[in-house]
Amino acid sequence: MLDANLLQQGQELSVIEIDEARDQVTYKLGRDRSYRWSDPEEQVRAEVLLSLIINYDYSPQRIETEVKIAVGRSRVFADIVVYQDDDRTAPYITVEVASPDTTEAERSEKIDQLFGYANASASRYAIYQDLPTFRQCWALGDAGSREREANKISDVPRNYGATPTYSYVRGTATSLEAVSANTLSHIFDRCHRELWAGGRRDPLAAFDEMSKLIFAKLHDEIRTPAGAPYEFQWGQGETDIVVANRVRALFDRAHSAETRIFAHRTTAEARKIANVVRLLQHVSLRTTDLDAKGRAFEQFLGEVFRGRLGQYFTRREIVEFTVALTRPRRDDIVLDPACGSGGFLVHVMKHIFQDIEDSYSGDATAIVRLKDGFARQNIFGIEINETIARVAMMDMVINDDGHSNIEIRSAFDAVFDNTGLSDGRFSLILTNPPFGDTVNARDRDKLGSADLDDYILAQGKNSAKPETLFTERVERFLKENGRVAMIVPDGLLSNPTDKHVREFLLDRFHIMAIIGLPQFAFRTAGSGMKTSILLARKWGDGEVRSQDYTIFMATADQIGYDATGRPTTNDLPQLLLHYQNDTGALAERVVRVRRSDLAGRIRLDPMYYYLGPVIERGLEHNEHPSWTLRDIADEPIQSGKSPPGGATYSSGDIPIVLVGDVTPDGTIDLTGTNYVDDAFYETNRQRASVQPLDILIAKDGATTGKVGLVPTTFGLPKCVFNEHLFRLRVGATLPGDDLDVRPDGATERRLLNTWYIFLCLRSQLAQMQIRREVSGGAQGGITKEFIENVRLPIAPLEQRRNFVADARRKFDDYLNALERSRAMRAEFNSTIDLALSGWDFTELG
Repeated sequence: MLDANLLQQGQELSVIEIDEARDQVTYKLGRDRSYRWSDPEEQVRAEVLLSLIINYDYSPQRIETEVKIAVGRSRVFADIVVYQDDDRTAPYITVEVASPDTTEAERSEKIDQLFGYANASASRYAIYQDLPTFRQCWALGDAGSREREANKISDVPRNYGATPTYSYVRGTATSLEAVSANTLSHIFDRCHRELWAGGRRDPLAAFDEMSKLIFAKLHDEIRTPAGAPYEFQWGQGETDIVVANRVRALFDRAHSAETRIFAHRTTAEARKIANVVRLLQHVSLRTTDLDAKGRAFEQFLGEVFRGRLGQYFTRREIVEFTVALTRPRRDDIVLDPACGSGGFLVHVMKHIFQDIEDSYSGDATAIVRLKDGFARQNIFGIEINETIARVAMMDMVINDDGHSNIEIRSAFDAVFDNTGLSDGRFSLILTNPPFGDTVNARDRDKLGSADLDDYILAQGKNSAKPETLFTERVERFLKENGRVAMIVPDGLLSNPTDKHVREFLLDRFHIMAIIGLPQFAFRTAGSGMKTSILLARKWGDGEVRSQDYTIFMATADQIGYDATGRPTTNDLPQLLLHYQNDTGALAERVVRVRRSDLAGRIRLDPMYYYLGPVIERGLEHNEHPSWTLRDIADEPIQSGKSPPGGATYSSGDIPIVLVGDVTPDGTIDLTGTNYVDDAFYETNRQRASVQPLDILIAKDGATTGKVGLVPTTFGLPKCVFNEHLFRLRVGATLPGDDLDVRPDGATERRLLNTWYIFLCLRSQLAQMQIRREVSGGAQGGITKEFIENVRLPIAPLEQRRNFVADARRKFDDYLNALERSRAMRAEFNSTIDLALSGWDFTELG
């Protein structure tokens, strides 16, 4: 995109006019020339032309566009020619431009054209450019017409002066320039593609090589004295080898001062190093805005690692919210014990740097000293993956350092090389630790020198979940009154089997906030686990841990991106305002829970408490008394059973009902069903048999709470259901009924009551209660205990009859209409097939 400042100056000098309505740009260079402005190549030409006038001080009167040149017997047109004289008779610089999406092959062809034009017109210099990142200059002179390397120069002269040996000199008008986040991200991408070699090289290896070159450039920017040319650039007449060797030496010097980030020197070939230098030489990584650098690097990382090692990257939207939630202070000693690419640490550093700049405005010496001190003394990270740890270090180097306290190790280890990584030292921990895996007792890779028995929550066990161990590890790292913000799977907050972890949390921490994230929050990183952000403070010495307090709980439906990673609205800033001062929108997503009011199972997932008041209002609004499913069930609720290896691979003559056989309409569809043998049926008939008027309820997965009714016309004497369904059987009487049922009327009453409960279970009120009972992360579900907490209003007998009769009529009408629709669709498709049956489809292309 054309530089806005350059365009403004060109308009002020009256050398360019743009008419958006007519899609026209006019160059006023002695005589007006107009072209189509929406053409991308035209905007590149405008950038070069304005730069020649404004930055290189060439007179508009000596510049012309679309210059006719005789090449052999042909007449061609050069995009721009700069002349040495006012009469425009002696060409000095010939320019060829191309659109930004030009391919390598097209670029090579364009450069050949440029040389044809420049040599035919006897120009002294040639420029080729396709913005925003590729520009090449040549001095022609005595070079042969086919020479393309020995005559390369770093830049053309300014105002007919001598060709500079080096274009970029520190502290002068030709010094490096700060760039935007989008421009830097594009340059990073181009550099990586150059090193990646179009996919012939491993992208991680290419990223490692690129990181080395960035590291060398940063070292060059820091160490080059005022008035001296930078080493990370092209010089006049230099070959690829000369440039590459100078940059290799530059990296070696930088590496000798800091050996932790890279294990080996750069192995990229000379041509690729030189091409990266061309792309990056004009950029100042030091003076480019910190946020712009951070966004560019994060965007670049996302492109490189998308679909691979994605679990080590936490999205910026979640990182920024979590950091803001903790309110970092300049005296905080900060740790991320599973730092991944370093996102939390970098954003804490940015937050503190901004605070320092605001507090010490005008005192440059103090700002530099305090920033450097915080980055080197207050920021710590641990990462088990060596490659990702190096990415974290580079991320911090790009963002003004702090990398020296990143240790490559498991956080569960008992010993660390860095003496600063000690228990009870940290006042702030932010982390998104790995979860969903297991840590075995003898897994040295994950435990290092520690043992599972070293952890209270894992003593006596052969394995433990990493989220369980991280909960205790974080508590040990924290000092008294230290804060932690940690991404946790919702299973840790809700699963009955994790109750002991929640008890540990409540015993060791004052839990301040829990914010539920949507299921897709980490899907682009390869995880479908439902997660929440847990914010807590470690109890101080002498505090009464049993004291009552309020826990802020909230749920976010939108977090700035959707399941595919595309931008959306974001609830998190509003929830942050609610937490900080109760002023944000989305108050309906917030609930405050007293510690003393936590459920008996110590549920800590926000949705559980968010739905509670809504359900209570729904039950209170109903005029009839409500009863639990335990009160309603005629016998204990049962879950089914599958044969070894699953129903899909079993055989026999007895059907088995799966979750997918229960339709969204509530019917049972055994088309294409699976089967089991007699032996399995006989063993499991009492537990898992299916009879008419059984209600089947999906107990886990995406369709948890789906309800189906086995009809009275179910003509299978033998049938079972699998372990992903619950079976509920309803009797002839319901709670509150005071009527005796005659034996001959029991069947009729059971039919009525079963239909009534089936319909109630499909209601929004019942489904909301079932949803509240779901626990777990990736594949959440309900346990048998849900029948103790799901309540249904039981109407008097006559009202039940009227309700069921009306609902069944409408249900039958719906099913009949659905069947007619299917028949009409089949007839429609048949008509099409019949009409086309005479066609020879093989001849269609």
